[in-house]
Amino acid sequence: MIFDSIETCIGNYYKPRLKLFKKLFGDRVIDVLLHMPSHTIEKQYIECISRNDVGKLITTKLKIESIESNYRSTRPAVIYARNADTIVEIVLFNYPKGYIKNSYIVGQYIGISGRLTISASGALQFINPDKFTISKIDENSGLFNVYPLTTGLTQKSVYSVIKSAFEILEHEPLPEWLPEEIVKKNGFVSFAEALRNIHYPQEIYENPLDNPYRRRLAFDELFAEQLIIRCVNEKTSTGYVIKNDKQLIHRLLEYLPFSLTKSQNKAISEIFLDLESGKPMLRLLQGDVGSGKTIVALISALYVIESGFQCAILAPTEILAQQHYQNTKKYFDQLGISVEILTGSDKGKKRAQTLANLASGSLNILVGTHAIITEQVCFHKLGLVIIDEQHRFGVKQRQQLINKGISPHVLSMSATPIPRTFVMALYGNISVSSITEKPAGRKEIITKAIPMARIPDVVQSIKNIIVKNQKVYWICPLIEENENLSYTCVFNRFEFLSKYFGSNVAMLHGKMKANEKDAILENFKNGICNILISTTVIEVGIDIPEATVIIIENAEKFGLAQLHQLRGRVGRNDLQAYCLLLYDYKASKIATKRIQILCESNDGFKIAEQDLMLRGGGEIYGIRQSGAKTYKTFDIYDPYNQYIISSFINQAVELASHIPILQIETKKHHLLSIFCR
Repeated sequence: MIFDSIETCIGNYYKPRLKLFKKLFGDRVIDVLLHMPSHTIEKQYIECISRNDVGKLITTKLKIESIESNYRSTRPAVIYARNADTIVEIVLFNYPKGYIKNSYIVGQYIGISGRLTISASGALQFINPDKFTISKIDENSGLFNVYPLTTGLTQKSVYSVIKSAFEILEHEPLPEWLPEEIVKKNGFVSFAEALRNIHYPQEIYENPLDNPYRRRLAFDELFAEQLIIRCVNEKTSTGYVIKNDKQLIHRLLEYLPFSLTKSQNKAISEIFLDLESGKPMLRLLQGDVGSGKTIVALISALYVIESGFQCAILAPTEILAQQHYQNTKKYFDQLGISVEILTGSDKGKKRAQTLANLASGSLNILVGTHAIITEQVCFHKLGLVIIDEQHRFGVKQRQQLINKGISPHVLSMSATPIPRTFVMALYGNISVSSITEKPAGRKEIITKAIPMARIPDVVQSIKNIIVKNQKVYWICPLIEENENLSYTCVFNRFEFLSKYFGSNVAMLHGKMKANEKDAILENFKNGICNILISTTVIEVGIDIPEATVIIIENAEKFGLAQLHQLRGRVGRNDLQAYCLLLYDYKASKIATKRIQILCESNDGFKIAEQDLMLRGGGEIYGIRQSGAKTYKTFDIYDPYNQYIISSFINQAVELASHIPILQIETKKHHLLSIFCR
């Protein structure tokens, strides 16, 4: 019966508003029971009110003394009523025609419930309070839930429908569906008891998940979601089993000029377990810039190639693709592994030959930009997709590359995962390997927020930096002036700084040809110029150890992931590095919060957590990369909830993984559909 249509708990009086109730609750009786209150209020019964009660939600008795209303105007009606020796005004707005005449009668005693205020003239006042008969005073004092509404429905109508739903529940009690050990471990009340106490509260809790009844339902919702994820994952196609004697890897490790860190070795072990499992790997390799993600990815690629498969490395820019190509060739040429690059700049015979070698299987690794996603690119046997700076690609773009193989393994790399990836990692749908150790001698980058008005001070600081033969990046959000935007462009900033530093300043932006960009970067790298004015084109793929300062102008315009990536261009040696965030005093609260987060942390994963709070997590099974991921029973973005929810997710993932899939499918039709539809 709880899965019956919502119509069964809507009385005749509310039947005309059936569509509105379905819009608010859903289609079933159980959806009514799971309509969670936003908060709980207390209406105190006060026999004799006074000015000490101003601001309180109160219930009291009043005697109507006189009525002042104008039926032909839009002015509010004012009813003057007496409470003991005190005259109180009841002010009514937007009342229907005839309502005052039929509902308020001079000399009548009524019950009123609302917030007591003071008018401009100093009189005690209720504005649009609830009115009821004296016999219902008790029903209108105490604790009351406030529910989310839709236009056309009132709290009173929602109370009525919820009451009817509980009357139905009395004939069909909800069974306990959690294992006894989970109930005991968390001190949970029963499922049915939790529902009843949520809607008929006995206590007000400052924080929602302090409420044991809501906490119980929060776990139910997370557990149900994990079971659904488990069902979906079980139905995904099988992946390639990668297993060999790792001869190529052993040879590579012999001539590497450095030793792998503990966290790199741990990440490699985790990746190998995925590759050997027979299920398509979906793993995020997270680590700050310069932590050694690339060599971990290349070792993973070698493991796949030695089993007879091909590998694709996708990068967001030509600069980064070229860097990956050069690094990969440097390591793999000695092993006889063929590597090629494909970007939008590659045309004619070279492009045709690369595509032919790829299709025949003679090419082991293809590195490239979006160009490798195009229809003309066909792999012979794609076994592993490596996506660098995965936050720079849309979901559809990543999927297009994955579709070029038959369930290939996927390894994404990022210093700052996008919110959607972070949510997926939380929910066990994507595995995460973190490289936590920094190369020896590296220092934390000092990040400071500076108002734009202090640019002259920043210029003076640059003079001190370049005297030491260190290098400076200055990032602008625009290439050219835009009359609709007040941001400084690269051309204007280049002209401004050239007055101070002459030929020691260079300019770089995305409209330049590839060979022009390469020449400017070479000059910057070799010390011909020490100040580079640029757009975000240098966000990834630039590795110049002598650069120790990055200045990001109009930092409020950039997202958290982008700011963190830009900051990663410095701090690549043992010298102290600085990131200066220049901001406009008109920046929004969210933009100001982003800047504050960057100043407080260098940890990419913590920054991703904060990004999740600010932007939302997108869809787990969908294509939105941000936007609120909502739950019925709790707010995942409330910082207060994080510890509890994290604990519940871990328990839910563990519990769901040990339940036979047949048992899940049996439950799915009944109890699972309570939360997951």
